Amino acid sequence: MKVKHVLRAVMLLLSLPCAAFPATVTLQWDPSTDPDLAGYRIYYQANSSAQPFVGSGAVEGSTPLGVSTGTTASISGLDPGNSYYFAVTAYNSSGAESVYSNVVQVQEMVQPVVTITSPAPDSTLSGTASVAVSASDNVAVTNVELYVNGTLQGASSTAPYTFSWSTASLSPGQYTLTAKAYDAAGNVGTSEEVVYVAGDSVVPSVAISAPGNNSQVSGTVTVTASATDNVGVSGFALYDNSTLIFAANQSTISYNWNTATAGSGSHTLVAIASDAAGNAGSASVTVNVVSDTTPPSVTIISPASTKLSNANLKIAASALDNVAVARMEVYVDGSLVLGTNSGSISATAKVGAGTHVVAVNAYDSAGNKGSRSMTVYR
Repeated sequence: MKVKHVLRAVMLLLSLPCAAFPATVTLQWDPSTDPDLAGYRIYYQANSSAQPFVGSGAVEGSTPLGVSTGTTASISGLDPGNSYYFAVTAYNSSGAESVYSNVVQVQEMVQPVVTITSPAPDSTLSGTASVAVSASDNVAVTNVELYVNGTLQGASSTAPYTFSWSTASLSPGQYTLTAKAYDAAGNVGTSEEVVYVAGDSVVPSVAISAPGNNSQVSGTVTVTASATDNVGVSGFALYDNSTLIFAANQSTISYNWNTATAGSGSHTLVAIASDAAGNAGSASVTVNVVSDTTPPSVTIISPASTKLSNANLKIAASALDNVAVARMEVYVDGSLVLGTNSGSISATAKVGAGTHVVAVNAYDSAGNKGSRSMTVYR
Protein backbone atom coordinates (compact mmCIF):
# COMPACT_ATOMS: atom_id res chain seq x y z
CA MET A 1 0.00 0.00 0.00
CA LYS A 2 1.28 3.43 -0.89
CA VAL A 3 1.97 5.71 2.08
CA LYS A 4 1.05 9.37 1.83
CA HIS A 5 3.85 11.67 2.88
CA VAL A 6 3.22 14.17 5.61
CA LEU A 7 2.65 17.40 3.80
CA ARG A 8 3.66 19.91 6.45
CA ALA A 9 4.87 20.01 10.02
CA VAL A 10 4.34 23.21 12.00
CA MET A 11 5.98 23.62 15.36
CA LEU A 12 4.73 26.02 18.01
CA LEU A 13 6.78 26.91 21.06
CA LEU A 14 4.30 26.95 23.91
CA SER A 15 6.55 27.40 26.92
CA LEU A 16 9.48 29.79 27.24
CA PRO A 17 12.46 27.84 28.55
CA CYS A 18 15.19 29.21 30.76
CA ALA A 19 18.35 27.77 32.23
CA ALA A 20 16.60 26.54 35.38
CA PHE A 21 13.60 24.79 33.77
CA PRO A 22 13.08 22.23 30.94
CA ALA A 23 11.71 23.29 27.59
CA THR A 24 8.49 22.06 26.02
CA VAL A 25 7.55 22.33 22.37
CA THR A 26 4.35 21.42 20.62
CA LEU A 27 4.35 20.04 17.08
CA GLN A 28 1.37 20.15 14.75
CA TRP A 29 1.22 18.65 11.27
CA ASP A 30 -1.16 18.11 8.39
CA PRO A 31 -3.07 14.82 8.55
CA SER A 32 -2.20 11.98 6.18
CA THR A 33 -4.95 10.99 3.73
CA ASP A 34 -3.83 7.34 3.56
CA PRO A 35 -6.88 5.14 4.38
CA ASP A 36 -4.64 2.54 6.02
CA LEU A 37 -2.92 5.09 8.30
CA ALA A 38 -1.77 3.52 11.55
CA GLY A 39 -0.05 6.51 13.14
CA TYR A 40 2.82 8.96 13.10
CA ARG A 41 6.39 8.95 14.34
CA ILE A 42 8.31 12.01 15.56
CA TYR A 43 12.07 12.12 15.02
CA TYR A 44 14.35 14.74 16.55
CA GLN A 45 17.92 15.36 17.60
CA ALA A 46 20.02 18.16 19.08
CA ASN A 47 22.47 20.53 17.39
CA SER A 48 22.57 18.82 13.99
CA SER A 49 20.27 18.75 10.98
CA ALA A 50 22.00 15.69 9.50
CA GLN A 51 19.49 12.93 8.74
CA PRO A 52 18.43 10.45 9.93
CA PHE A 53 17.60 12.00 13.28
CA VAL A 54 19.01 9.53 15.76
CA GLY A 55 19.81 11.15 19.05
CA SER A 56 22.24 9.81 21.62
CA GLY A 57 19.86 9.92 24.58
CA ALA A 58 16.29 10.39 25.70
CA VAL A 59 16.47 14.18 25.51
CA GLU A 60 17.69 13.85 21.92
CA GLY A 61 15.13 11.33 20.69
CA SER A 62 17.22 8.15 20.66
CA THR A 63 14.07 6.37 19.43
CA PRO A 64 11.16 7.94 17.53
CA LEU A 65 8.07 8.96 19.46
CA GLY A 66 4.91 7.24 18.29
CA VAL A 67 1.60 9.04 17.94
CA SER A 68 -1.30 6.71 17.16
CA THR A 69 -3.96 9.33 16.62
CA GLY A 70 -4.18 13.07 16.21
CA THR A 71 -1.89 15.54 14.48
CA THR A 72 -0.30 17.21 17.45
CA ALA A 73 2.13 16.25 20.17
CA SER A 74 4.11 17.92 22.94
CA ILE A 75 7.69 17.05 23.81
CA SER A 76 9.09 18.13 27.15
CA GLY A 77 12.34 17.75 29.03
CA LEU A 78 14.37 19.45 26.31
CA ASP A 79 17.56 21.29 27.17
CA PRO A 80 17.11 24.99 26.34
CA GLY A 81 20.85 25.18 25.75
CA ASN A 82 20.54 23.04 22.61
CA SER A 83 19.08 23.68 19.19
CA TYR A 84 16.64 20.95 18.08
CA TYR A 85 15.55 19.63 14.68
CA PHE A 86 12.17 17.88 14.29
CA ALA A 87 10.50 15.86 11.52
CA VAL A 88 7.34 13.69 11.31
CA THR A 89 6.58 10.52 9.29
CA ALA A 90 3.37 8.58 8.70
CA TYR A 91 3.18 4.77 8.73
CA ASN A 92 0.45 2.25 7.89
CA SER A 93 -0.67 -1.05 9.32
CA SER A 94 1.78 -2.93 7.11
CA GLY A 95 4.71 -1.02 8.63
CA ALA A 96 5.46 1.04 5.55
CA GLU A 97 6.70 4.53 6.52
CA SER A 98 6.82 7.81 4.65
CA VAL A 99 9.90 9.97 4.26
CA TYR A 100 10.50 12.85 6.66
CA SER A 101 8.24 15.83 6.57
CA ASN A 102 9.78 19.25 6.28
CA VAL A 103 12.29 19.84 9.09
CA VAL A 104 11.47 22.36 11.79
CA GLN A 105 14.17 23.88 13.98
CA VAL A 106 13.96 25.35 17.47
CA GLN A 107 16.93 27.53 18.33
CA GLU A 108 18.62 27.26 21.69
CA MET A 109 17.12 29.69 24.16
CA VAL A 110 19.93 30.45 26.60
CA GLN A 111 20.60 34.15 26.89
CA PRO A 112 24.21 35.37 27.08
CA VAL A 113 25.39 36.41 30.52
CA VAL A 114 26.63 40.02 30.44
CA THR A 115 28.06 42.21 33.18
CA ILE A 116 29.39 45.77 33.28
CA THR A 117 32.63 45.28 35.20
CA SER A 118 33.80 48.90 35.14
CA PRO A 119 32.97 51.54 36.24
CA ALA A 120 31.32 50.44 39.45
CA PRO A 121 27.62 51.26 39.96
CA ASP A 122 26.96 54.76 41.32
CA SER A 123 30.45 55.93 40.30
CA THR A 124 31.03 59.60 39.54
CA LEU A 125 32.79 60.07 36.21
CA SER A 126 34.44 62.90 34.32
CA GLY A 127 36.48 63.28 31.16
CA THR A 128 36.76 60.11 29.08
CA ALA A 129 35.58 57.02 30.97
CA SER A 130 36.51 53.45 30.07
CA VAL A 131 33.55 51.06 30.23
CA ALA A 132 34.47 47.37 30.43
CA VAL A 133 31.93 44.61 29.77
CA SER A 134 32.23 40.85 30.20
CA ALA A 135 29.96 38.50 28.26
CA SER A 136 29.66 34.72 27.89
CA ASP A 137 27.25 32.29 26.23
CA ASN A 138 26.66 28.55 26.14
CA VAL A 139 27.50 28.65 22.42
CA ALA A 140 29.19 31.93 21.55
CA VAL A 141 28.74 35.68 21.94
CA THR A 142 28.45 37.35 18.54
CA ASN A 143 28.17 41.01 19.52
CA VAL A 144 28.15 43.33 22.54
CA GLU A 145 26.59 46.80 22.53
CA LEU A 146 26.85 49.67 25.01
CA TYR A 147 24.00 52.15 25.43
CA VAL A 148 23.94 55.41 27.40
CA ASN A 149 20.42 56.47 28.35
CA GLY A 150 19.10 54.26 25.56
CA THR A 151 21.38 55.65 22.86
CA LEU A 152 23.90 53.32 21.25
CA GLN A 153 27.41 54.35 22.26
CA GLY A 154 29.43 51.57 20.64
CA ALA A 155 29.54 47.92 19.60
CA SER A 156 32.18 45.21 19.56
CA SER A 157 32.23 41.65 18.23
CA THR A 158 35.48 40.59 19.88
CA ALA A 159 36.56 40.34 23.49
CA PRO A 160 37.68 42.14 25.57
CA TYR A 161 34.64 44.37 25.26
CA THR A 162 35.92 47.82 26.21
CA PHE A 163 34.35 51.14 25.24
CA SER A 164 35.52 54.76 25.58
CA TRP A 165 32.80 57.15 26.69
CA SER A 166 33.48 60.90 26.61
CA THR A 167 31.56 62.65 29.36
CA ALA A 168 33.26 66.03 28.98
CA SER A 169 30.46 67.65 26.98
CA LEU A 170 27.63 66.13 29.04
CA SER A 171 25.60 67.94 31.65
CA PRO A 172 26.21 66.82 35.23
CA GLY A 173 23.71 64.26 36.48
CA GLN A 174 22.60 60.63 36.44
CA TYR A 175 23.15 58.37 33.42
CA THR A 176 22.15 54.75 32.78
CA LEU A 177 24.66 52.40 31.16
CA THR A 178 23.17 49.34 29.46
CA ALA A 179 25.21 46.48 28.00
CA LYS A 180 23.56 44.01 25.62
CA ALA A 181 25.15 40.73 24.52
CA TYR A 182 23.84 38.71 21.55
CA ASP A 183 24.36 35.14 20.35
CA ALA A 184 23.84 33.62 16.90
CA ALA A 185 20.35 32.39 17.85
CA GLY A 186 19.22 35.95 18.55
CA ASN A 187 19.13 35.57 22.32
CA VAL A 188 19.94 38.79 24.18
CA GLY A 189 21.40 39.25 27.63
CA THR A 190 21.24 42.65 29.33
CA SER A 191 23.08 44.34 32.18
CA GLU A 192 22.33 47.82 33.48
CA GLU A 193 23.77 50.22 36.03
CA VAL A 194 23.50 53.87 37.03
CA VAL A 195 26.49 56.22 37.11
CA TYR A 196 26.88 59.93 37.66
CA VAL A 197 28.67 62.47 35.47
CA ALA A 198 30.42 65.30 37.26
CA GLY A 199 30.79 67.33 34.07
CA ASP A 200 33.88 69.08 32.75
CA SER A 201 35.51 71.24 35.41
CA VAL A 202 38.92 71.65 33.77
CA VAL A 203 39.64 75.26 32.79
CA PRO A 204 41.55 76.02 29.59
CA SER A 205 45.24 76.87 29.93
CA VAL A 206 46.17 80.25 28.41
CA ALA A 207 49.53 81.82 27.55
CA ILE A 208 50.39 85.24 26.07
CA SER A 209 53.65 84.96 24.14
CA ALA A 210 53.91 88.61 22.99
CA PRO A 211 54.33 91.35 24.00
CA GLY A 212 56.38 90.55 27.06
CA ASN A 213 55.23 91.49 30.54
CA ASN A 214 56.35 94.98 31.64
CA SER A 215 57.53 95.82 28.12
CA GLN A 216 57.34 99.26 26.53
CA VAL A 217 55.30 99.40 23.34
CA SER A 218 54.18 101.96 20.80
CA GLY A 219 52.59 102.06 17.39
CA THR A 220 51.08 98.78 16.17
CA VAL A 221 51.99 95.76 18.28
CA THR A 222 51.16 92.13 17.46
CA VAL A 223 49.57 90.39 20.44
CA THR A 224 49.89 86.58 20.26
CA ALA A 225 48.28 84.11 22.64
CA SER A 226 47.28 80.44 22.66
CA ALA A 227 45.04 78.17 24.72
CA THR A 228 44.60 74.43 25.27
CA ASP A 229 41.79 72.47 26.94
CA ASN A 230 41.10 68.84 27.85
CA VAL A 231 38.06 68.87 25.54
CA GLY A 232 38.51 71.86 23.27
CA VAL A 233 38.62 75.65 23.28
CA SER A 234 35.32 77.10 22.11
CA GLY A 235 36.06 80.83 22.39
CA PHE A 236 38.97 83.25 22.81
CA ALA A 237 38.77 86.93 23.75
CA LEU A 238 41.37 89.68 24.23
CA TYR A 239 40.83 92.70 26.48
CA ASP A 240 42.75 95.96 26.89
CA ASN A 241 42.08 96.63 30.55
CA SER A 242 38.31 95.94 30.57
CA THR A 243 37.65 96.79 26.92
CA LEU A 244 37.11 93.91 24.49
CA ILE A 245 39.37 94.38 21.47
CA PHE A 246 39.23 90.91 19.84
CA ALA A 247 37.07 87.75 20.00
CA ALA A 248 36.88 84.56 17.93
CA ASN A 249 35.93 80.87 18.17
CA GLN A 250 39.50 79.61 17.96
CA SER A 251 42.37 78.52 20.18
CA THR A 252 44.97 81.10 19.09
CA ILE A 253 45.18 84.89 18.87
CA SER A 254 47.36 86.98 16.58
CA TYR A 255 46.03 90.51 16.80
CA ASN A 256 47.58 93.75 15.59
CA TRP A 257 46.93 96.23 18.40
CA ASN A 258 47.18 99.90 17.48
CA THR A 259 48.47 101.48 20.67
CA ALA A 260 47.97 104.98 19.28
CA THR A 261 44.24 104.63 19.98
CA ALA A 262 44.82 103.11 23.42
CA GLY A 263 46.55 106.11 24.96
CA SER A 264 49.83 106.43 26.81
CA GLY A 265 50.44 104.74 30.11
CA SER A 266 50.02 101.35 31.71
CA HIS A 267 47.71 98.84 30.01
CA THR A 268 46.81 95.29 31.06
CA LEU A 269 46.17 92.86 28.21
CA VAL A 270 43.98 89.93 29.30
CA ALA A 271 43.38 86.84 27.14
CA ILE A 272 40.41 84.69 28.21
CA ALA A 273 39.68 81.25 26.71
CA SER A 274 36.50 79.27 27.38
CA ASP A 275 35.30 75.72 26.66
CA ALA A 276 31.86 74.27 25.89
CA ALA A 277 31.21 73.55 29.58
CA GLY A 278 31.63 77.24 30.44
CA ASN A 279 35.02 76.90 32.11
CA ALA A 280 37.28 79.92 31.50
CA GLY A 281 41.02 80.34 31.84
CA SER A 282 43.00 83.56 31.47
CA ALA A 283 46.46 85.07 31.23
CA SER A 284 47.56 88.70 31.35
CA VAL A 285 50.54 90.96 30.76
CA THR A 286 51.07 94.60 31.68
CA VAL A 287 52.69 96.91 29.14
CA ASN A 288 53.58 100.59 29.06
CA VAL A 289 52.24 102.38 25.99
CA VAL A 290 54.44 105.26 24.84
CA SER A 291 53.12 107.88 22.43
CA ASP A 292 56.09 107.80 20.06
CA THR A 293 56.65 110.65 17.60
CA THR A 294 60.42 110.31 17.35
CA PRO A 295 61.67 108.86 14.05
CA PRO A 296 64.61 106.45 13.94
CA SER A 297 68.09 107.86 13.29
CA VAL A 298 69.81 106.31 10.26
CA THR A 299 73.56 105.98 9.64
CA ILE A 300 75.01 104.86 6.29
CA ILE A 301 78.19 102.94 7.08
CA SER A 302 79.18 102.10 3.53
CA PRO A 303 80.04 103.08 0.94
CA ALA A 304 82.50 105.24 2.82
CA SER A 305 83.39 107.18 -0.33
CA THR A 306 81.18 108.73 -2.94
CA LYS A 307 83.46 107.44 -5.71
CA LEU A 308 82.95 103.81 -6.71
CA SER A 309 85.78 101.69 -8.07
CA ASN A 310 83.55 99.06 -9.76
CA ALA A 311 79.95 98.14 -10.55
CA ASN A 312 79.34 96.37 -7.20
CA LEU A 313 77.79 98.92 -4.89
CA LYS A 314 77.97 97.54 -1.34
CA ILE A 315 75.67 99.24 1.12
CA ALA A 316 75.60 98.86 4.92
CA ALA A 317 73.51 100.92 7.33
CA SER A 318 72.15 100.91 10.87
CA ALA A 319 69.39 102.72 12.72
CA LEU A 320 68.54 103.65 16.31
CA ASP A 321 65.17 104.57 17.81
CA ASN A 322 63.93 105.75 21.18
CA VAL A 323 61.72 102.61 21.36
CA ALA A 324 62.76 100.13 18.69
CA VAL A 325 63.46 99.94 14.97
CA ALA A 326 60.82 97.85 13.23
CA ARG A 327 62.08 97.85 9.63
CA MET A 328 64.85 99.12 7.34
CA GLU A 329 64.89 99.46 3.55
CA VAL A 330 67.63 100.26 0.99
CA TYR A 331 66.88 102.00 -2.31
CA VAL A 332 69.20 102.74 -5.24
CA ASP A 333 67.96 105.33 -7.70
CA GLY A 334 64.43 104.95 -6.25
CA SER A 335 64.26 101.15 -6.63
CA LEU A 336 64.01 98.91 -3.56
CA VAL A 337 67.08 96.71 -3.21
CA LEU A 338 66.41 95.06 0.16
CA GLY A 339 64.18 95.29 3.23
CA THR A 340 64.66 93.74 6.66
CA ASN A 341 62.82 93.77 9.99
CA SER A 342 65.82 94.76 12.08
CA GLY A 343 67.99 97.73 13.05
CA SER A 344 70.79 96.99 10.56
CA ILE A 345 70.97 96.13 6.89
CA SER A 346 73.54 95.11 4.25
CA ALA A 347 72.88 94.97 0.52
CA THR A 348 74.70 94.86 -2.82
CA ALA A 349 73.52 96.44 -6.07
CA LYS A 350 74.93 96.47 -9.61
CA VAL A 351 75.30 99.99 -10.99
CA GLY A 352 76.50 101.40 -14.26
CA ALA A 353 78.71 104.39 -14.96
CA GLY A 354 77.40 107.72 -13.80
CA THR A 355 75.75 109.20 -10.72
CA HIS A 356 73.54 107.14 -8.38
CA VAL A 357 71.47 107.97 -5.27
CA VAL A 358 71.54 105.59 -2.28
CA ALA A 359 68.69 106.03 0.22
CA VAL A 360 68.10 104.14 3.49
CA ASN A 361 64.78 104.35 5.35
CA ALA A 362 64.09 103.14 8.91
CA TYR A 363 60.68 102.78 10.58
CA ASP A 364 59.53 102.20 14.13
CA SER A 365 56.32 100.46 15.25
CA ALA A 366 54.60 103.82 15.65
CA GLY A 367 55.07 104.44 11.94
CA ASN A 368 57.73 107.13 12.37
CA LYS A 369 60.22 107.20 9.49
CA GLY A 370 63.87 108.20 9.49
CA SER A 371 65.92 108.53 6.27
CA ARG A 372 69.48 109.04 5.10
CA SER A 373 70.77 109.33 1.52
CA MET A 374 74.00 109.90 -0.36
CA THR A 375 75.06 110.32 -3.97
CA VAL A 376 77.80 108.16 -5.47
CA TYR A 377 79.34 107.92 -8.92
CA ARG A 378 81.67 105.73 -10.97
